[in-house]
Amino acid sequence: MVWGAIGYHSKSELVVLEGRQAFHHYIWTFSEHMLPCTLQHYGTEFVFMQDNVSIHASTKTREFFKGINVTLLEWPTRCPDLNPIENVWAILADKDYRHGKQYQSVVELTAAVMKA
Repeated sequence: MVWGAIGYHSKSELVVLEGRQAFHHYIWTFSEHMLPCTLQHYGTEFVFMQDNVSIHASTKTREFFKGINVTLLEWPTRCPDLNPIENVWAILADKDYRHGKQYQSVVELTAAVMKA
């Protein structure tokens, strides 16, 4: 899985995650990759938008965000068309799979994603 985030004036690095993700993986990824970028660009006054995937909406994840004073945008379930990052993923997929391109390995696909 590839993880990333966008903001009005910023973007996070892309992070390749292996295996199934649980809430504690998500909290770690947010803390290590999203939070530093967000604090640098916006300080502590920002609203974070995420979908309602179970690891995002779990009680532990919500407690984590509350504990670090991050305001979450309330979000309806199953509404990917309202989430701007979904457009980024669509553009990325179009670039990577244009003309029926097939990849022979995860390493090859990861390199193409990072280049795009």
